[in-house]
Amino acid sequence: MMRKARSRWLAGLLGALITLTGALVAARPAAAASTLVYATFKGDGAADQELWIYQSTNGGTSYSVLADTNFRGPTGVLRDPSILKYDGRYYIAYTVQSWTTNSTYFTIASSTNLTSWTNVASVPSGIANTKFTWAPEFYVEGGTVRIIASVAATTCANCFRPYVYTARNTALTSWSGPAQMWGLGTNHIDTFVAKSGSTWHAFTKDETGKYIEHWTTTANLTEGWINRGRLFSSGYEGPSLVRLDDGSWRMYVDRYSTGGGIYTATSTDLNSWTGLSAVGCSGCRHGTAIPR
Repeated sequence: MMRKARSRWLAGLLGALITLTGALVAARPAAAASTLVYATFKGDGAADQELWIYQSTNGGTSYSVLADTNFRGPTGVLRDPSILKYDGRYYIAYTVQSWTTNSTYFTIASSTNLTSWTNVASVPSGIANTKFTWAPEFYVEGGTVRIIASVAATTCANCFRPYVYTARNTALTSWSGPAQMWGLGTNHIDTFVAKSGSTWHAFTKDETGKYIEHWTTTANLTEGWINRGRLFSSGYEGPSLVRLDDGSWRMYVDRYSTGGGIYTATSTDLNSWTGLSAVGCSGCRHGTAIPR
């Protein structure tokens, strides 16, 4: 009898533990979405071409100002900032002149706190007769930091092309390049690259048709690019992507045409995208987001 009673007592205790464990697991809250920071500028006016940092705590559908850094770089003009967190520091790469002024290089700055920034390198385009060097975008793979910039020469019409520059050191002060992204059409700007599995995906603006296009390659970053078609309607530029906690991707685009503002779409595979919706980010323009 004592054995039976003891067995019943142990079974009851085990059942209670299972129930309690299940209750604890069921009660565990879902993981909170990462805090995102968005680096941007505000417009074409002299006072607007400086670095602004915004922050989102709701998955990137709305942002509030974290810092007006008043940082403008060596020319007094800062546009199209691409932000990166690397080796314990934040970095931005950015355009150094307005879209009407010649520029033969892009610049990189660093910060430890997102508010105080110091230039660490100015990288020449390396292309003969350069007229414009626009929208440098970070791309990191396997610990190697690269930047993709849109460069146009004075010697031909409609000749913006994307070129890849590769960091030679971890301080991001020395760079090699340029290496052209062969196959990706002439007169494309604002090229942003992400990789999924063995496929590289480029999202870029056709500066002739004014559409965001999707290109892919399975060869490498600089070869074999194939056009997979247009996204959204015309009138958007500056595509950038950020990976969310659930593994999906969020794209931001700058609606430079009627209405203005930043818009977003999401995808689980980089191939199929939702429709665009407006982002609450007052004054934001072409920029990039990363988890803080």
